[in-house]
Amino acid sequence: MSQPLEAIEGRIKEIIIASLFLDIDTDGLDATESLTETYGVDSVRLFDMIVGMEEAFQISFEDEELLLENFDTVRAITDRVRDKLPDA
Repeated sequence: MSQPLEAIEGRIKEIIIASLFLDIDTDGLDATESLTETYGVDSVRLFDMIVGMEEAFQISFEDEELLLENFDTVRAITDRVRDKLPDA
């Protein structure tokens, strides 16, 4: 059974907050806000976030997908993760 979009986005926010060591809750992370501009996400932090998502959702991203602009907002990440999930 597929996960609701809100559950996917909430889990992604948790992963981002943990990866970036942010002192906010999931409601404090805007889904459309640029992670690179607002939180200084770089390639190292992006890698940590992606590994966390792959583990949490049991998915895998292809090398050509691993571009900073593909993971710059929670919304963009949610769309990518949802596309990878079975029955999504």
